[in-house]
Parts: sequence; structure tokens; C-alpha cells
Amino acid sequence: MNDYLILVDKQDQPLGYAPKLLCHQRGLLHRAFSIFLFDQESKSQLLVQQRAQHKYHCGGLWSNTCCSHPRINETLQEACMRRLNEELG
Repeated sequence: MNDYLILVDKQDQPLGYAPKLLCHQRGLLHRAFSIFLFDQESKSQLLVQQRAQHKYHCGGLWSNTCCSHPRINETLQEACMRRLNEELG
């Protein structure tokens, strides 16, 4: 069920699950996160990334350091660490 996202209401209360593509195509409210990494010394430099051109969702656009969705039964902290490791190694 890694391709399923957690559907939520406006107070972030879980409502169920739906496929990721369906959530994005229909604009269904789902749990997601964005990570912004700044230079530790000056705190004025932000690490950004350009999304791959072939992405169906915002392909080719410049974006935050990384973003994703927590998996079912995964805490936000676990999801953030997983995604940072996937992106930055």
C-alpha cells in the first residue's frame, strides 16, 4: 500500500486511503510534507531541487529540498528521515 496516501479532513484527521495518482488528479486532501534545508552558518542559502521533466505533478519546476507523503503506519518523523535519506543519501 506504499502507493496509497492518507486522506484527511481540514483538521488532519485520517479519513481513509486512496491511490496517490487519484489524490493528485482529483485534488483530494491528503497528508503530505515539505522539507526545507538551509545552510547552517548563514541560514540564508536554501537547498532546492528541480523536479524531473517527466513527473506528472509539477514536472520541471524548481521546488523545496524534498517533499513526500507519510506511509500508512509511519510517523511524520520517520517519513521525513526516509525521504531525506532517499534524496540525499
